[in-house]
Amino acid sequence: MFKKIMAAFDGSQHSEIAVDTACQLAKALNAELHVFNAPHIIEDTVIVGYSTVPIQPTKERVEAECDEIRKKVKAITGKYEGLEPEFHFAAGNPGNMIVGEAKEAEIDLIVLGRRGLGQFTGLLVGSTTTRVSQLAECAVLTVK
Repeated sequence: MFKKIMAAFDGSQHSEIAVDTACQLAKALNAELHVFNAPHIIEDTVIVGYSTVPIQPTKERVEAECDEIRKKVKAITGKYEGLEPEFHFAAGNPGNMIVGEAKEAEIDLIVLGRRGLGQFTGLLVGSTTTRVSQLAECAVLTVK
């Protein structure tokens, strides 16, 4: 049925439930587990005259953020013996990045929470969950 399952994780309570649900499915179906995160790192800016110039985060800062995500996810997946997730990290629009990573990794099922950390943005331009549901070429499971 599903051989490769991807859980989207942003650190929210809903995404924690999504990872746990993906773990249960992966164990029951003997499937690979993949976890995706689009690190949200606020850029620094420098004011030059009347404008601002964004400064991209350093590689070390991105890696530190990714290490924190790994720790949080492993705390959840550690309850499931023998389950070792493969991590995917990519910066950009989370909805687009999840769909792109899922396609590249040939994922059969994407599991994500109904709401994430970007609640106000979701009200204005559409949530990540909605975007993934519309664009994904595989099955999508939304958990509450």
